[in-house]
Amino acid sequence: MTPDALYPERGGLNNYGISMEYEAEQKKLKDRLLAQRRKEDTLLPSFISDALVVERNKLQGFQIYRLIPERPRGNIFYLYSSRRMLPISKREWQFILTLCKKSHMAVTVPLYPIAPEYDCEDVFDLLLPAYRDFCRHREPGPLIIMGCGAGAGLGLSLSLLTWKEGLPDPDKLAFLSPEMDTEYFDQELESKVRRDKKEAEEEKVRREFIDSCWVKNYAGRTEYTSPIYAEFTDICKDILVVSGTGDPENPYARRFTEKVLDTGIEVKYFEYPGMAKDFYFRQGSRESRHVMKVLHDLLLDTDTAIMHQYLQEVRDRAEWSKRFPELFRDEEAIRYVSQNPGTAVSEFHGRNVFSLLEAATQRAADDAVSLFLKEYPNGTVVYIGCSLDTMLSRVDNHRVLWYDLDSPGKLAARSIYTKRRERERRIDRSLNDLSWMSQLSVEMDRGLLFVVRNIFSYMTREEMKNFLNRLYQSFQGCNVIFDIPTPRARRMLNFFTKRSGAEYRRRRLAMRDPRRDIELMNPVFNVISVKSVLDDVRSQDDWRFSLRLGLWSNRRRESRKMIHIRLGNERYKTFEEL
Repeated sequence: MTPDALYPERGGLNNYGISMEYEAEQKKLKDRLLAQRRKEDTLLPSFISDALVVERNKLQGFQIYRLIPERPRGNIFYLYSSRRMLPISKREWQFILTLCKKSHMAVTVPLYPIAPEYDCEDVFDLLLPAYRDFCRHREPGPLIIMGCGAGAGLGLSLSLLTWKEGLPDPDKLAFLSPEMDTEYFDQELESKVRRDKKEAEEEKVRREFIDSCWVKNYAGRTEYTSPIYAEFTDICKDILVVSGTGDPENPYARRFTEKVLDTGIEVKYFEYPGMAKDFYFRQGSRESRHVMKVLHDLLLDTDTAIMHQYLQEVRDRAEWSKRFPELFRDEEAIRYVSQNPGTAVSEFHGRNVFSLLEAATQRAADDAVSLFLKEYPNGTVVYIGCSLDTMLSRVDNHRVLWYDLDSPGKLAARSIYTKRRERERRIDRSLNDLSWMSQLSVEMDRGLLFVVRNIFSYMTREEMKNFLNRLYQSFQGCNVIFDIPTPRARRMLNFFTKRSGAEYRRRRLAMRDPRRDIELMNPVFNVISVKSVLDDVRSQDDWRFSLRLGLWSNRRRESRKMIHIRLGNERYKTFEEL
């Protein structure tokens, strides 16, 4: 939808105007900003020049710094978080220094014009020739446009203008806490922004100030002022977005990500719960360290800093495929590990009973989903907590509509590991954020299955009951497949995981008699089947005695079970009924 269609009553995009009640506040804001301008705002802090080689240049009277580490491996054109009216802060300079050291990339920082002295036209009159000069004096390696806050919006505009101006396209885009809209045409998107009354008043003053002092004659030229409304078909193919849910601009970061995904381009989107704008500037915080590791791996195309933790399970599934080929085989995991031999070390070493249980559980889940799809071939499957598992590639009947659901970080790593299929959708939400239910497009008469792998064991009984009740209320008659350990198996698994040195989360829920326990939760929960994951596992001649003994012991105790339930009595149409 175009801005004109969103606001037909405005009579044109230039007829924005400034409300009289805010003129006094805007004048105060303008006077305060001008009074705060200092000569030091354009100077490089000494801790930067002490740590790196610095090249200084001026273009149209504005300072441009180029920070060069030893043996640079690429080039970053960095646009700072200015809100379009503030100079760069020392905290951001410290962030840039850390970025330069960790990524081993040369970072160019233009101190571009800001309001109220300068407007949007002045900014791009500087940025376009600055980027051209940046491309001419590049180090070997990729060209990256990176921006924080308002700088991310300017970076997106710049990337859209490169082809028009005959400039080299960037190899990567990295946007942190992006501000991509200064004209705010989309009221539906605005309704998702949460502010208290005082914040809303201050934001209104700021927006009208930006409109009168920065947008000015560029009103309606959204490729410069509000690039979130642009077409992204030919945008850069390698995009990273970082945002915190406490950032008022977070809905815009999500909308941008969704728009790019709709074009078929993968976006690596990392979202941090509760984090405010520019949270990564807080040096030493856990979230700041995580962001820097993400930037290291994704800018350098490595997995050594943080991605190896996400890719751990890929290695595990490749190990299961190697150790137990008669039971489980994941071709995508095998292919990825063979192409990336340095991928993380597996937590499950060799043929042991815990590796066997994991492989058997995955095989049991695959079999249960395949059985469902034989009955409901045109159904919908929602894989909750999918992580990096590519189950669809193993069970695909070429008709099912498939949803992968997990946190943004997991799905971002997933886009590195595997590409989406034509009938595959991805929802980047945590399990507890139940807004994902509204994103499902389900034809209720074709069958609906939720696959919940390795999640319920970390919940309490009450949490599991509440979750299933929500599914029942929203999708009555749906099917749910999940695995659950017995009490003894839960204790053993907790003990082994803690001793192994792997990331430890205590499993809390176990069920000795799943039929009774589930029906006690809600009488309308119908248990279709309860099956030990080891039922179809047969001992092999080359297995060690300890593994055979472990198989016999766990099978005898039915240590882990695959459960299939239906929430309610409503039936979907089966294959024979279609």
